[in-house]
Amino acid sequence: MNWSDERETWDCQFRFSDVLPDFATWLDWRNKASRKVGQAVSFERVAYGGHARQWFETTRFKGPQPQIVPVFIHGGYWRALSAEEHRCVLPGLSSLGTACVNVEYRLMPEFRLDELVSDSIAAIRTIANLYPDETRLLLVGHSAGAHLAISAAMKSDIANHLSGVIAVSGVYDLVPVAKSFLQDEISLSEAEIVDRSLVGVSLDVPLLCVVGGNETDEFKRQSRVMADNAGSGHLIVRGAHHLSILADLSAENSPLIEALGHWAGGAGNPEEVDTIAS
Repeated sequence: MNWSDERETWDCQFRFSDVLPDFATWLDWRNKASRKVGQAVSFERVAYGGHARQWFETTRFKGPQPQIVPVFIHGGYWRALSAEEHRCVLPGLSSLGTACVNVEYRLMPEFRLDELVSDSIAAIRTIANLYPDETRLLLVGHSAGAHLAISAAMKSDIANHLSGVIAVSGVYDLVPVAKSFLQDEISLSEAEIVDRSLVGVSLDVPLLCVVGGNETDEFKRQSRVMADNAGSGHLIVRGAHHLSILADLSAENSPLIEALGHWAGGAGNPEEVDTIAS
């Protein structure tokens, strides 16, 4: 295999605009659903740093003072998208704890991956200080956000405030990423690839790796390897892909949210659920 063939192989694993025939449909759904939540729900924005993207937003849905607070970290391959574009998932996640937090962070390539991880750590430390000591945070990350959530949870002081981490369609092995089109956009260094790849790490809190059954082979591989090496749970959402799985996170009564609720409550590791996406 020559370099160009290898590049094309990895591009097919990571460039969803090319490999998902309904990519535009689900992108439109995510944006419309997030705007709808933004219009219906009141948010309080809190800065955790001096940059315009160093903030998170909190919201309370109906219910008692939460014992568990889901904290969502969005994806975008570390170089795109925003927390506001992912408000769609907050109603579903709210059923796990009544209150939700939605985290924003700085982006590559202007900032390096260590700085993005530092943002996640700073945000979660700030969030933890907003709630009573007995309240536990449940980190939920999608795609690159799953990578950032696990990276933050490796800090012992953060782990002390967590009930667990739910890593959805995550990117954990950076070696293949650097062989794809993404390298032109984020310019991963050798040090970043070695130091920030997560395959083989373990956490002091429960971890559940979630992946869509219709994800690319590389995303399914990374999820399985991450779960096996960390000794964590592994959940497949049958029929879901990288974008449509957000619909499963967004619906309060979806099989995925119900399974996550049971898992967060200590009921063990679910293995498979069906998507609600059609």
